[in-house]
Amino acid sequence: MGKMIELENLSKSFGELEVLKSISVSLEEGNVLSIIGPSGSGKSTMLRIITQLEKADDGTLTIDGSTLFESIDGKARYVDLVEQRNILLKTGLVFQQFNLFPHFSVLRNITEAQMAVLKRPREEAEEIAMSLLKKMDLADRARSYPFQLSGGQKQRVSIARALALNPKVLFFDEPTSALDPELTREILKVIRELAEEKMTMVVVTHEMNFAKATSDYAIFMDGGVIVEEGEPNELFGNPKMERTKKFIRSFSE
Repeated sequence: MGKMIELENLSKSFGELEVLKSISVSLEEGNVLSIIGPSGSGKSTMLRIITQLEKADDGTLTIDGSTLFESIDGKARYVDLVEQRNILLKTGLVFQQFNLFPHFSVLRNITEAQMAVLKRPREEAEEIAMSLLKKMDLADRARSYPFQLSGGQKQRVSIARALALNPKVLFFDEPTSALDPELTREILKVIRELAEEKMTMVVVTHEMNFAKATSDYAIFMDGGVIVEEGEPNELFGNPKMERTKKFIRSFSE
């Protein structure tokens, strides 16, 4: 087991606003990293940069041994587009708002990218999709459309869609923020099961108990910096920094 993610000194600004200030993160293969912090702390931007939805200003990022960008003369220099695409295939991202195609059936939502990106034949793509839907307890909804599903079901479809492309590491950006408590439990159970299967994952979440129970490592971000990081039991049970204590306390009151 080696390092799956090595991120060094990542910086990102939007105009005058410095959103990420020299962030460094590493994650071992097969481990789960939870990232907590208030809104606007830079958590989602970091995920968007790792999954190539945003460009970094400076820093170095290596995913599963492949460098996406490195810091040269104070700027992030990206590898060529072919290599960027190859590295992108190592990552999967599950959004908070599901991002399913409303005019595609559940099955087609999961097969489309497999056929377009991985050039899998339809039959193979559908076989993989059905086995993932079975795993998500949704095999009977293959022919349904997103509008016919609950929020929890939509999120499970989006997890299946991400898994169908065989990513090396799966990113979750607040996967339960649009769901009520019952549906939240449903999604957290799926993520826990993936953790038991040793799927490498990064989870941005407000679910403190889940983060404490499921993560191998946890990070608290605020104001574009990592305020505190460490083993979940330490970070949640015995935080050192006053800012971390205050944030965690606000969830238990």
